[in-house]
Amino acid sequence: MRSRFLIFVIFGSLLVLIGEWDRYATRTTPLTGLNDFWLEFCIGNAGDSVRNPAISLIRIDDGYEPLRIGEDETVADDGRLSRLDFATILGFVGKMNPRSVAFLPTPTFDETLVLNRTDIVPLKDAAMQLPKLTVAATVSNDGERAQEAAPLNFPALKVEGDPSDIPAFSRTIIPPDPQILQNGTPAFRVIESSRNLINEKTIRVPLIAKRGTEVAPSVILAAVANHAGVPLDKIVVKLDGHKPTIEVGEVYSIPIGADGTMTVPPQSGINSSMKSPSRAADGSLRESFHFTSLTVDELAYTGEAEDEVAKRILASYQPKFDSLKENLVVIGFDRTADRRITTARGEILSETTLLARAMAVIQSGRHIEWWPSWARWLSVIVIFSIALYVFTLPRRKFLPLSLVALLAFFTAQVLIFSTTLTWTPPFVAMSLFALMVLTGLAVPVGKTVEKSSV
Repeated sequence: MRSRFLIFVIFGSLLVLIGEWDRYATRTTPLTGLNDFWLEFCIGNAGDSVRNPAISLIRIDDGYEPLRIGEDETVADDGRLSRLDFATILGFVGKMNPRSVAFLPTPTFDETLVLNRTDIVPLKDAAMQLPKLTVAATVSNDGERAQEAAPLNFPALKVEGDPSDIPAFSRTIIPPDPQILQNGTPAFRVIESSRNLINEKTIRVPLIAKRGTEVAPSVILAAVANHAGVPLDKIVVKLDGHKPTIEVGEVYSIPIGADGTMTVPPQSGINSSMKSPSRAADGSLRESFHFTSLTVDELAYTGEAEDEVAKRILASYQPKFDSLKENLVVIGFDRTADRRITTARGEILSETTLLARAMAVIQSGRHIEWWPSWARWLSVIVIFSIALYVFTLPRRKFLPLSLVALLAFFTAQVLIFSTTLTWTPPFVAMSLFALMVLTGLAVPVGKTVEKSSV
């Protein structure tokens, strides 16, 4: 038994070190695929603790060419899009009869260009064809007290408890375009003076912020509430409990910090092609997309059904187009220059993609966290204790008991995840149990290592 356990301790310690390296790696590792598989398995067996999100992201990417009126008409030379561009994008979305839309850009326009003249470009008309929009604004609390020409009327939320730790803003730097705001509810997208929420290990997003004595929702919170059909006056910010939460009616309970921020977990299982099979009204099987994305150019195929090539492309994209009728549609920039946020997994995201993921986390309840360090090390001690015991058994009892312990250990991990939404990568436990079995089979009880090798 002593030889068995000594070998297990030596090689097991090396395996634990490999697991710790993977745990703190800030880039994709050879174990990333295993981790993703295990997390999806836990999510798939979590019952009602985790749901599917409902996000369709419309990306304005590098491939989008600004519209022109005639070959001689100029466009903005700083990369800005025109009112005609945004009217066209909203028009494409409107054809799909979306349930709800969040408009994330905060555009400013060169009023000297013909494409931006309000008497020519039907931006307001395009916005009015959509359901009530959630529109973004950029705000700041940089200490300047300059009077705003037309202060935005941000909706106020009900708060229970002390909101003193919630970040504040004093003015709107970039308001939504007035034409879009005709059919929109404003909400802040980012607080320019509070950009210290993202680092290489964690990403937090503000869901609420103070303006004077009132607390306003972010575009993330306002958009998911709008999609769920919950009026903003039914949202309650609870800061007086042990764990602060935001209650979105009876639909969502969002865990937050005392500062009103929510952590966007890098390991949430949310990616750009989340889908599952479903049955249509006619009984046929189809794909339902829970989180997906389309570029504006891809969305434009909805208007080219008479072209044979476009018809085939349209058919291939149809399930994604159908998702716009049910999902929360998020419109925003996702150009290469916009991708400046690096996650703990090494992904490089735009702010648009990050905000869409944050919305998906709320919708799906995937507020997933790592096991705390003490729990992770306790699990290692438990496995070493199991090894210490089973190494005293003869082979006929050793193998079945080791396999039962393995099954029980990972069943416990799934149960812990379903009740707490916390998890730990499986490599350490899996490799330690595998080492336990190999060592027990290779080194018999009561013999030294030297004898067993003869």
